[in-house]
Amino acid sequence: MRRLLLVVLFVFFIWTTFFSVEYIPDETAFSINCIALTPDGKNLVAGYIDNTVKVWNLLDGKLVMNLLFHSSWVTSVTVSPDGRLGIAGYDDGMIRVWEMETGKPLKSLSSHTSSVNYLLVSKDGKTLYSAGSDGTVKVWSLSELAFIRSLRGHSGPVNSIVHWPEQNRLYSVSDDGTLRIWDTSTGQQVKMIKAEIGALSSVTMDEERSILIVGSRDGPLKFYDVKTWSALRIVKAHNAEVTAIIIRDDLMFTSSCDRTVKILSLPSGSLVKMITGHSWDVSSIILSSDSSVIYSGSSDGAVKIWDVDKGAALGTLIGFGDGEYFSYNSDGNWVASSKGASRVKTSSGKRPDQQGTELPSLLLQLDKLPRIYIQSPQSITIYDTDLTFVVSQPVVKVTVNDEEVPVGESGEVTFKTTSAGVLTVKAFDSTGNFDEKILEVQFEETRMYVVGNIGPYRRGDRVVVSDRNATDLLVNGEWLSRGFFSDSAPDIEPPQVIGQISQQVKIGQEKYLEFVVTDNDEVETVIVIGPDEKREEVSVNSPHESMRIKVGGTGEYHVTAIDNEGNEIEVTLSLIASAKIFWVERDHGSLRRGQEVTVTAEGESSFFVREYGWVEKDILTDTKITTESPVIVGEDVQYAEADKEKMLSFKVSDDIKVIEVEVSEKIYPVDLKEKEMFVIVGDYGEYRVVARDLEGNTSEKTIRLAAPAKGEKKTNWLLVSVAVATVVILLLLIFRPFFTRKKKRKVRLM
Repeated sequence: MRRLLLVVLFVFFIWTTFFSVEYIPDETAFSINCIALTPDGKNLVAGYIDNTVKVWNLLDGKLVMNLLFHSSWVTSVTVSPDGRLGIAGYDDGMIRVWEMETGKPLKSLSSHTSSVNYLLVSKDGKTLYSAGSDGTVKVWSLSELAFIRSLRGHSGPVNSIVHWPEQNRLYSVSDDGTLRIWDTSTGQQVKMIKAEIGALSSVTMDEERSILIVGSRDGPLKFYDVKTWSALRIVKAHNAEVTAIIIRDDLMFTSSCDRTVKILSLPSGSLVKMITGHSWDVSSIILSSDSSVIYSGSSDGAVKIWDVDKGAALGTLIGFGDGEYFSYNSDGNWVASSKGASRVKTSSGKRPDQQGTELPSLLLQLDKLPRIYIQSPQSITIYDTDLTFVVSQPVVKVTVNDEEVPVGESGEVTFKTTSAGVLTVKAFDSTGNFDEKILEVQFEETRMYVVGNIGPYRRGDRVVVSDRNATDLLVNGEWLSRGFFSDSAPDIEPPQVIGQISQQVKIGQEKYLEFVVTDNDEVETVIVIGPDEKREEVSVNSPHESMRIKVGGTGEYHVTAIDNEGNEIEVTLSLIASAKIFWVERDHGSLRRGQEVTVTAEGESSFFVREYGWVEKDILTDTKITTESPVIVGEDVQYAEADKEKMLSFKVSDDIKVIEVEVSEKIYPVDLKEKEMFVIVGDYGEYRVVARDLEGNTSEKTIRLAAPAKGEKKTNWLLVSVAVATVVILLLLIFRPFFTRKKKRKVRLM
């Protein structure tokens, strides 16, 4: 084994000495101070000491923009969370803002008096924080591109900052060896911690906000518990300044002026992997969203691209003053742009036997296996469900959750998903080799309006939608049809119904319900429900309409107006009528033909008779029916002894029914077809007797009550009658034998 190792080392020495190909820097290759990635992971932004900002397309390796905004070194760069703005800080304290899409400069921000060492944009994209060698942190409104305030307290250059927006906290580290904590809402310093590891050059926090780590110019890292601010440990990670720290899950990535990039485990800080390859200080690192690739910028003028798992360089981006250079080393070959070709040679000083292919533009092929470049997580919304990523060439097939999706000519992939979740993405080449990545899809919570009543939600309510699928939306844990929701506030103003609450009509005549409907847009339908529950629906389709709806009777009508947005209003209108006299046309129940009745209400097919109830309309008529008047029979003159009770006697009768008798304005109920009446009166005199029948007919008779004359006895006709009857009976008894005696017959004897 020892011999084999010696052989391998010898072969490696011979190869590197006589056959290696290397990049020979010259005075026109400028150092990189800082790098940044666009949120979609497609472009890399680098700041150089030649005063330029270069924007690289990581899909095809092209230098998209070479921006010269200012005559000073670029010391820091960043990109806004929406990818719309690029921001660069310069060695003289100037900050420049430009449009990422066009490269158009928008604003110069001037407040620092010396180098801008770090730039940070808040997650909401509204605020820019800049750390400077003048010992201050400046706060800017990114939406208005205006200065807000300065955070003062450090006594040395501020080198790095980290933001915790949920707690309104900003953390800064400085050459003065302190970590300072600021309240971003007030600009006041909350706490100061002396790290005691020398000048501090970098700072970061984990995603759970439980650990904060600071890096120093001497190489150590110090860990703090965020809750208690007690020191957890010190890790000697590097031998020189720690220029950047990134935490992703349980790993920490660091870069240093010792020319290395290191991967450490958390929370122990033990070394997992060390990456070497730069020939000068590593000034900045960035981690791809899926944590598979590290981009490192160095003072040697190169941006290197590293495979995290393998720790191997996948490619190099180099910017020159007169051109750009890109190489890949999957099999030891180097490819250069036309202006960079002269800078490739063998270690012997001769041009290589096979010179790298000269290209009009760069070809970014990180290795010969298929690779997926994807930002994860990605967000979808109610209306935008597109997800995007790119794949390297040659890729012949791409699948998402084992379903094939189309690939563009340049390797771009765009597909739609139905809801949030975790997707497995695979890219295959013609030999069956494949790369695999996990894409986490998050749903961007959206506030929406309810446009139709559904479940517990009423039209106009605002709800939070937390997921979606092809047909439904997830609202408070319940899937509901998406047709009931909109991102625009619905018109919730109901239409109006204008009319008299009580409207006068006449019984027995046509009746109309009259009102006006109006709406800020359009009244679509009017529904009228009458007292008998009969429903009538009328189409309107007008913003203003006078309504005159024929109805059948009196009573309460419920009127509902509905507009074209589904808003509705209900009012109650009443039709009232004065009582009216009718006559019974035919017997019905206790009603008799010709009887006069009072009708107080009307339905579509019936009348309401006072003190009786509802009857069909054909039972009554408004034309008076003539019937016979009642009859009063009795002596015109009647006598009563002075010492006896004074009484009128008579008999009343009718063809239908006598209802009542009135004597001297006093009423005596009868309610019979005929009746003998004995009415006690107070004194002698004339009395007016009135009889009324069921039909309302009346008859009158005057009866005079008098005392018998003196010496004249009043004939007692009853006694006379009895006496006469007695005499007749006696005579019949006396003469009966005479009338009943049989005649004697003579009989002849033979």
